[in-house]
Amino acid sequence: MNMDIVLAAIAVVIIVGLAFYAGILINKIKKQKAKTLLIEQAQEQEKQQKIQDRNNNIAESIRFIAKATLQKQCNISEAAIRLTVLLETLQLKTAIDIPATYPALNAMYEKVKDMPTHDERKARPVKEIKLLDMKREIFEAEMEAAIIEESILLAEFKL
Repeated sequence: MNMDIVLAAIAVVIIVGLAFYAGILINKIKKQKAKTLLIEQAQEQEKQQKIQDRNNNIAESIRFIAKATLQKQCNISEAAIRLTVLLETLQLKTAIDIPATYPALNAMYEKVKDMPTHDERKARPVKEIKLLDMKREIFEAEMEAAIIEESILLAEFKL
């Protein structure tokens, strides 16, 4: 019977020791999870800050191009292309509905977006380029007043 008590006591000591060790391991896991959560939150905040900084830079570019358009330093078709692309690249919770919000810019963009530029333009025959330029200038004349109105709004663009 003495032996049973000794074995029971040893068993209790082993169980208590294992429970204590399990508690230490559980505590380490909780600390690691908390640390991981803090790291993930910091990374998410950093990511959101980068998105916000990028959006702020884009908004500044939008205002700059809109003002240049109003001052006739940027032609209407170039403004439509640049402003539409910038508005599309904003990373917002709800994207801007460009066709509904800026219909003139969108219409101009849709008319000129596929026209050749740079090296592609240089590779085209002169007659074709003159015809495309004439079409573009007609579009610009048709859309200028409406795009100027939208540029006035975009000169004060805020996120």
